[in-house]
Amino acid sequence: MPSSDELSYLLKRAIPDALDPIVRRAVGAVIPRLGEGGRYRIVHTGSFSSRVAADLLAFGRNQKLAGALIVFDDDVVRAIYYRGGRVVGVETNVLFERLGRVLLRAGSVNEGLAADLVEREERQGLAAATALVTGEVARWGLETRAWDVTAALFLVHGGHYLIVDGAPELGTLEALDLSPMDLALEGLRRYDEWRRSGSEPLPPRPAPSKRPPEAPRKAPSPSTREAVDQLMRELRGDA
Repeated sequence: MPSSDELSYLLKRAIPDALDPIVRRAVGAVIPRLGEGGRYRIVHTGSFSSRVAADLLAFGRNQKLAGALIVFDDDVVRAIYYRGGRVVGVETNVLFERLGRVLLRAGSVNEGLAADLVEREERQGLAAATALVTGEVARWGLETRAWDVTAALFLVHGGHYLIVDGAPELGTLEALDLSPMDLALEGLRRYDEWRRSGSEPLPPRPAPSKRPPEAPRKAPSPSTREAVDQLMRELRGDA
Protein backbone atom coordinates (compact mmCIF):
# COMPACT_ATOMS: atom_id res chain seq x y z
CA MET A 1 0.00 0.00 0.00
CA PRO A 2 1.31 3.48 -0.81
CA SER A 3 1.77 5.83 2.09
CA SER A 4 -0.57 8.80 2.49
CA ASP A 5 2.15 11.10 1.15
CA GLU A 6 2.70 8.88 -1.90
CA LEU A 7 -1.04 8.69 -2.57
CA SER A 8 -1.37 12.45 -2.20
CA TYR A 9 1.45 12.95 -4.70
CA LEU A 10 -0.19 10.59 -7.20
CA LEU A 11 -3.59 12.26 -6.94
CA LYS A 12 -2.42 15.87 -6.84
CA ARG A 13 0.66 15.86 -9.06
CA ALA A 14 1.57 12.69 -10.96
CA ILE A 15 -1.85 11.82 -12.42
CA PRO A 16 -2.83 15.43 -13.31
CA ASP A 17 0.61 15.97 -14.92
CA ALA A 18 0.20 12.80 -16.99
CA LEU A 19 -3.35 13.65 -18.08
CA ASP A 20 -2.71 17.32 -18.88
CA PRO A 21 -1.31 16.80 -22.43
CA ILE A 22 -4.14 14.35 -23.18
CA VAL A 23 -6.76 16.92 -22.19
CA ARG A 24 -4.95 19.61 -24.17
CA ARG A 25 -5.16 17.41 -27.24
CA ALA A 26 -8.92 17.12 -26.78
CA VAL A 27 -10.01 20.65 -25.82
CA GLY A 28 -7.07 22.98 -26.38
CA ALA A 29 -7.85 26.46 -25.08
CA VAL A 30 -11.64 25.99 -25.10
CA ILE A 31 -11.61 24.81 -21.49
CA PRO A 32 -9.68 27.12 -19.13
CA ARG A 33 -6.90 25.80 -16.91
CA LEU A 34 -8.37 26.15 -13.43
CA GLY A 35 -6.41 23.43 -11.65
CA GLU A 36 -3.42 23.66 -9.36
CA GLY A 37 -0.25 24.74 -11.12
CA GLY A 38 -2.08 25.92 -14.23
CA ARG A 39 -3.39 22.47 -15.11
CA TYR A 40 -6.83 21.51 -16.30
CA ARG A 41 -9.16 20.76 -13.41
CA ILE A 42 -10.09 17.09 -13.91
CA VAL A 43 -12.96 16.19 -11.60
CA HIS A 44 -13.85 12.65 -12.72
CA THR A 45 -12.24 9.86 -14.74
CA GLY A 46 -13.21 6.30 -15.56
CA SER A 47 -13.79 3.56 -18.08
CA PHE A 48 -16.29 4.29 -20.83
CA SER A 49 -18.64 2.19 -22.91
CA SER A 50 -22.01 2.70 -24.56
CA ARG A 51 -23.64 1.50 -21.35
CA VAL A 52 -22.63 4.62 -19.42
CA ALA A 53 -23.10 7.17 -22.22
CA ALA A 54 -26.61 8.19 -21.16
CA ASP A 55 -25.59 8.32 -17.48
CA LEU A 56 -22.68 10.65 -18.20
CA LEU A 57 -24.80 12.94 -20.39
CA ALA A 58 -27.36 13.06 -17.59
CA PHE A 59 -24.63 13.74 -15.03
CA GLY A 60 -23.68 16.90 -16.92
CA ARG A 61 -27.28 18.04 -16.84
CA ASN A 62 -27.94 17.15 -13.20
CA GLN A 63 -24.74 18.80 -11.98
CA LYS A 64 -25.31 21.86 -14.19
CA LEU A 65 -21.82 21.23 -15.47
CA ALA A 66 -19.72 24.02 -16.91
CA GLY A 67 -16.94 22.08 -18.57
CA ALA A 68 -16.38 19.15 -20.88
CA LEU A 69 -17.05 15.43 -21.07
CA ILE A 70 -14.14 13.94 -23.03
CA VAL A 71 -14.30 10.39 -24.39
CA PHE A 72 -11.24 8.52 -25.69
CA ASP A 73 -11.70 5.40 -27.81
CA ASP A 74 -8.30 4.26 -29.11
CA ASP A 75 -7.21 7.15 -31.37
CA VAL A 76 -10.70 8.71 -31.50
CA VAL A 77 -11.30 11.71 -29.27
CA ARG A 78 -14.65 13.44 -28.75
CA ALA A 79 -15.52 16.28 -26.37
CA ILE A 80 -18.99 17.46 -25.33
CA TYR A 81 -19.03 21.04 -24.02
CA TYR A 82 -21.49 22.08 -21.29
CA ARG A 83 -22.65 25.36 -19.82
CA GLY A 84 -25.14 25.23 -16.98
CA GLY A 85 -25.89 21.61 -17.77
CA ARG A 86 -26.78 22.29 -21.42
CA VAL A 87 -24.69 21.12 -24.38
CA VAL A 88 -23.27 24.15 -26.19
CA GLY A 89 -20.85 22.48 -28.59
CA VAL A 90 -18.81 19.42 -29.47
CA GLU A 91 -15.33 18.60 -30.76
CA THR A 92 -14.19 15.52 -32.64
CA ASN A 93 -11.18 14.26 -34.57
CA VAL A 94 -13.30 11.90 -36.69
CA LEU A 95 -13.30 12.76 -40.39
CA PHE A 96 -16.91 11.83 -41.11
CA GLU A 97 -18.01 14.05 -38.18
CA ARG A 98 -16.38 17.16 -39.68
CA LEU A 99 -18.79 19.97 -40.53
CA GLY A 100 -18.14 19.61 -44.25
CA ARG A 101 -18.98 15.90 -44.20
CA VAL A 102 -22.18 16.54 -42.22
CA LEU A 103 -23.38 19.11 -44.75
CA LEU A 104 -22.34 16.94 -47.70
CA ARG A 105 -24.39 14.00 -46.43
CA ALA A 106 -27.38 16.32 -46.15
CA GLY A 107 -26.91 17.55 -49.73
CA SER A 108 -26.50 21.16 -48.58
CA VAL A 109 -23.01 21.61 -50.10
CA ASN A 110 -21.21 20.09 -53.05
CA GLU A 111 -18.06 17.99 -52.83
CA GLY A 112 -15.72 20.90 -53.52
CA LEU A 113 -17.14 23.08 -50.78
CA ALA A 114 -17.26 20.13 -48.38
CA ALA A 115 -13.54 19.52 -48.95
CA ASP A 116 -12.84 23.23 -48.34
CA LEU A 117 -14.82 23.10 -45.09
CA VAL A 118 -12.96 20.01 -43.87
CA GLU A 119 -9.56 21.49 -44.70
CA ARG A 120 -10.32 24.80 -43.02
CA GLU A 121 -11.70 23.11 -39.91
CA GLU A 122 -8.56 20.98 -39.60
CA ARG A 123 -6.17 23.88 -40.24
CA GLN A 124 -7.91 26.85 -38.60
CA GLY A 125 -10.67 25.45 -36.45
CA LEU A 126 -14.41 25.01 -36.62
CA ALA A 127 -15.26 28.72 -36.32
CA ALA A 128 -13.19 29.50 -39.42
CA ALA A 129 -14.96 26.75 -41.35
CA THR A 130 -18.42 28.12 -40.59
CA ALA A 131 -17.47 31.37 -42.36
CA LEU A 132 -17.61 29.52 -45.70
CA VAL A 133 -21.39 29.04 -45.52
CA THR A 134 -24.37 31.15 -44.50
CA GLY A 135 -25.22 31.51 -40.82
CA GLU A 136 -28.36 29.39 -41.21
CA VAL A 137 -26.50 26.56 -42.93
CA ALA A 138 -23.70 26.73 -40.34
CA ARG A 139 -26.16 26.63 -37.46
CA TRP A 140 -27.97 23.59 -38.86
CA GLY A 141 -24.67 21.84 -39.54
CA LEU A 142 -23.33 22.50 -36.04
CA GLU A 143 -26.50 21.20 -34.41
CA THR A 144 -26.61 18.09 -36.59
CA ARG A 145 -22.91 17.51 -35.93
CA ALA A 146 -23.61 17.64 -32.18
CA TRP A 147 -26.36 15.02 -32.55
CA ASP A 148 -23.99 12.82 -34.58
CA VAL A 149 -21.07 13.11 -32.18
CA THR A 150 -23.11 12.35 -29.06
CA ALA A 151 -24.97 9.50 -30.79
CA ALA A 152 -21.61 7.97 -31.74
CA LEU A 153 -20.85 7.54 -28.02
CA PHE A 154 -23.52 4.83 -27.93
CA LEU A 155 -21.44 2.72 -30.32
CA VAL A 156 -18.25 2.85 -28.23
CA HIS A 157 -17.49 -0.61 -26.83
CA GLY A 158 -14.57 0.36 -24.61
CA GLY A 159 -12.65 3.53 -23.86
CA HIS A 160 -12.09 6.10 -21.15
CA TYR A 161 -13.67 9.37 -20.12
CA LEU A 162 -12.64 12.53 -18.32
CA ILE A 163 -14.84 15.30 -16.98
CA VAL A 164 -13.03 18.62 -16.91
CA ASP A 165 -14.29 21.64 -14.99
CA GLY A 166 -14.34 25.15 -16.48
CA ALA A 167 -16.84 27.04 -18.64
CA PRO A 168 -15.98 26.53 -22.33
CA GLU A 169 -14.75 29.58 -24.22
CA LEU A 170 -16.00 29.11 -27.78
CA GLY A 171 -14.72 32.43 -29.13
CA THR A 172 -16.55 33.48 -32.28
CA LEU A 173 -18.23 30.09 -32.68
CA GLU A 174 -21.95 30.26 -32.01
CA ALA A 175 -22.96 28.36 -28.89
CA LEU A 176 -25.66 25.71 -29.18
CA ASP A 177 -28.36 25.09 -26.58
CA LEU A 178 -29.20 21.38 -26.58
CA SER A 179 -30.75 19.14 -23.94
CA PRO A 180 -28.38 16.34 -22.89
CA MET A 181 -31.34 14.02 -22.36
CA ASP A 182 -32.72 14.67 -25.84
CA LEU A 183 -29.27 13.81 -27.17
CA ALA A 184 -29.17 10.66 -25.04
CA LEU A 185 -32.59 9.52 -26.27
CA GLU A 186 -31.52 9.99 -29.88
CA GLY A 187 -28.30 8.09 -29.22
CA LEU A 188 -30.26 5.20 -27.73
CA ARG A 189 -32.65 5.23 -30.68
CA ARG A 190 -29.79 5.03 -33.17
CA TYR A 191 -28.08 2.31 -31.16
CA ASP A 192 -31.27 0.27 -31.13
CA GLU A 193 -31.64 0.78 -34.88
CA TRP A 194 -28.07 -0.44 -35.43
CA ARG A 195 -28.55 -3.41 -33.07
CA ARG A 196 -31.70 -4.52 -34.86
CA SER A 197 -29.95 -4.28 -38.23
CA GLY A 198 -27.26 -6.76 -37.11
CA SER A 199 -24.61 -4.65 -38.88
CA GLU A 200 -21.10 -3.80 -37.87
CA PRO A 201 -20.82 -0.42 -36.09
CA LEU A 202 -21.26 2.37 -38.63
CA PRO A 203 -21.15 6.15 -38.46
CA PRO A 204 -24.53 7.40 -37.18
CA ARG A 205 -26.85 9.02 -39.69
CA PRO A 206 -27.87 12.65 -39.32
CA ALA A 207 -31.34 13.00 -37.85
CA PRO A 208 -32.34 16.63 -38.53
CA SER A 209 -35.85 17.85 -37.82
CA LYS A 210 -35.86 19.46 -41.26
CA ARG A 211 -33.66 19.73 -44.30
CA PRO A 212 -31.08 22.48 -44.13
CA PRO A 213 -31.29 25.49 -46.43
CA GLU A 214 -29.09 25.35 -49.49
CA ALA A 215 -25.62 26.82 -49.14
CA PRO A 216 -24.92 29.80 -51.43
CA ARG A 217 -22.90 27.68 -53.84
CA LYS A 218 -23.56 25.64 -56.94
CA ALA A 219 -25.95 22.76 -56.25
CA PRO A 220 -24.50 19.25 -56.31
CA SER A 221 -24.36 17.65 -59.73
CA PRO A 222 -26.31 14.42 -60.38
CA SER A 223 -23.10 12.40 -60.02
CA THR A 224 -22.37 14.03 -56.67
CA ARG A 225 -25.93 13.44 -55.55
CA GLU A 226 -25.61 9.76 -56.47
CA ALA A 227 -22.39 9.53 -54.45
CA VAL A 228 -24.07 11.11 -51.41
CA ASP A 229 -27.06 8.76 -51.74
CA GLN A 230 -24.69 5.79 -51.92
CA LEU A 231 -22.86 6.97 -48.78
CA MET A 232 -26.17 7.33 -46.95
CA ARG A 233 -27.13 3.79 -47.96
CA GLU A 234 -23.81 2.53 -46.63
CA LEU A 235 -24.31 4.41 -43.35
CA ARG A 236 -27.74 2.83 -43.01
CA GLY A 237 -26.36 -0.60 -43.81
CA ASP A 238 -28.56 -0.93 -46.92
CA ALA A 239 -25.66 -1.45 -49.36
